[in-house]
Amino acid sequence: MLRIHFTSEDLRNITVADDVDPLWEVLLSLHLVQERGGAPLPLGHWRRRVRSTVGRSVSMRMLAELARPWGYSPDFLTPGRGDTGFEAQLDRVLSTPRPRLRKEFTALAEETPATVWTRALGDGEPDALRRLGGALSTYHRTAVAPYQGAMRAHAEADRARRARALLSGGVDHLLARLHPRVEWQAPVLQMPVYAEQDVYLDGRGLVLVPSYFCRIQPITLLDADQPPVLVYPLSPLLRPLLPDDTADADLGGPRTTPVVALLGRTRAAILEAAATTGSTSQLARRVGVAAPVVSRHATVLREAGLLESARHGGAVLHRITTLGVALLNGEVPE
Repeated sequence: MLRIHFTSEDLRNITVADDVDPLWEVLLSLHLVQERGGAPLPLGHWRRRVRSTVGRSVSMRMLAELARPWGYSPDFLTPGRGDTGFEAQLDRVLSTPRPRLRKEFTALAEETPATVWTRALGDGEPDALRRLGGALSTYHRTAVAPYQGAMRAHAEADRARRARALLSGGVDHLLARLHPRVEWQAPVLQMPVYAEQDVYLDGRGLVLVPSYFCRIQPITLLDADQPPVLVYPLSPLLRPLLPDDTADADLGGPRTTPVVALLGRTRAAILEAAATTGSTSQLARRVGVAAPVVSRHATVLREAGLLESARHGGAVLHRITTLGVALLNGEVPE
């Protein structure tokens, strides 16, 4: 269980990053590239493309030794909090002090045997660090940079939703609705993780960083002495992640047309609006129909397994299911 302990000063110093963080996206996307089984549906096209270009490259093999799909990855690989660009963060990675490198690669060796490559990095050898910089640059250029526009747009929309949550219900509302697997019991934010970890903010505040590739639940650094950050998954992704210069026509035309033919225009619109969890009245405003219309159609969508609903206080909240995302994307879950 991960527990983040807040003071009153920390609650006044919670911020949400403007954008995804380039090196967090590098690390978390590396996990997805290596995983076996199906990728989340909107990321399937992205993973196939990345695997075909860098999946068997030397850079990929080097990075895979540092960023396995599960377990510990050295914290120095993710120095940012959504505050600087890739080049500035890469400089910070390559300038990591040797004592910290030794500490983190010792921790890595406790989970997976050290290799010639990881021992050289742990010793801070200049040539090893140069090779790391090259591998990170190559991977970022191929797997992350071409998609920055789409990721930024999604992050900006998410940030606006977080701002509305803060304005409508304060910090308690913001933290309680951060993610379904997060539980806010003031003054502690907790979530299930594979190891016991307590992070005491002690007045340092917390930066919430949205991530396109973070899945399952929010994550943080293992080293609690580093500047506090919590990386959380963006809301369900509906469109496939494509390079910024790819036209929608490349997908074969408007993606909602078959869904409209199957469900009807109103139900299809309600389903897409529920990509961001919302109450019946909120979905009604998004779609432009009366709340009773949403209630009636939500019942049908829920019975079909496309929508899930739960009562929260005096409201019923609706959220699209994995099957619903698959239907909107015209794909079948693997």
